[in-house]
Amino acid sequence: MSSSPILNVPVNSEFHSFIPAAILRMRYIYPELEFGATEQGVAVNGTSEFDATRLEREVIYQVYREKIFQQTLPMRKGLYEMLAR
Repeated sequence: MSSSPILNVPVNSEFHSFIPAAILRMRYIYPELEFGATEQGVAVNGTSEFDATRLEREVIYQVYREKIFQQTLPMRKGLYEMLAR
């Protein structure tokens, strides 16, 4: 596998705290690619055989998915505690 950069995905700074978890998920979904956090967002390295538009959408989706997960975690914990009583 070539490790040349194929994509840099800019991510708004308000979402940067969610990037590490999103990168873990992306590494599972695309094991043949390398993902890394940058000051601007996420860098994707690997072969150029992937559709850049699709990869960019997937990276942004995973970051936003992590944001929603973390924001709803207290609510879900509260619901589980109510049900467990």
